[in-house]
Amino acid sequence: MKKRQRGFTLIEIAIVLLIIGLLLGGVMKGQSLINSARVRSIANDLSGIEAAWVSFRDRYRSIPGDYARASTHIAAGSVDGNANAIVDSAAEAGAVWQHLARAGFISGDFNGAAVAALDDTACVEATCPVNPFNGFYKISNTDNALGATVATHELATGGNIPVEVMYELDLKMDDGRPNTGRLRAFNATPHNGCVNGNEWNVVGGFANCAGVLKLPL
Repeated sequence: MKKRQRGFTLIEIAIVLLIIGLLLGGVMKGQSLINSARVRSIANDLSGIEAAWVSFRDRYRSIPGDYARASTHIAAGSVDGNANAIVDSAAEAGAVWQHLARAGFISGDFNGAAVAALDDTACVEATCPVNPFNGFYKISNTDNALGATVATHELATGGNIPVEVMYELDLKMDDGRPNTGRLRAFNATPHNGCVNGNEWNVVGGFANCAGVLKLPL
């Protein structure tokens, strides 16, 4: 006799679909929680670096990277700046983190090597701190912020940050717009697709975005 083949009942199919839906919902919720934690981490990093910048300036009457007496007043072997009151060279942009760390304002051990360029988000871990998405924080006197017309001291968030995270970060720290306020989009390729007009292009889903926080004078 032929065996009778038994299919799935509607109830069984509904249960399977429910389980799949719950799993997908859990994954999406988990990713949202991870991104929210990373937003808080970047916000804390930026606030901490800004506080370190101000504290260094108050203590040494100079700014990190530009301090001409770092090798004698902070630690032997530190890179000295030229004391012109701006971080305007690749050498000084690399020295920023060495000065801050050796003076005890941030954690880490940085070699003070020059960065390759001031108008990008590239660096190396030995020279610059790493953001939660493995990009690099950088400070220099530039006009990398979207809409900037004059150079100022800017703290770049580093790249590899998803656009939705940058939007949340902007909402948390500023006005939620990429071209106004203190926190703006990094105005250079490959990050240009992260902005659409006056808004963060969240629906575009770009995964390599960056921002710029204007530092106090």
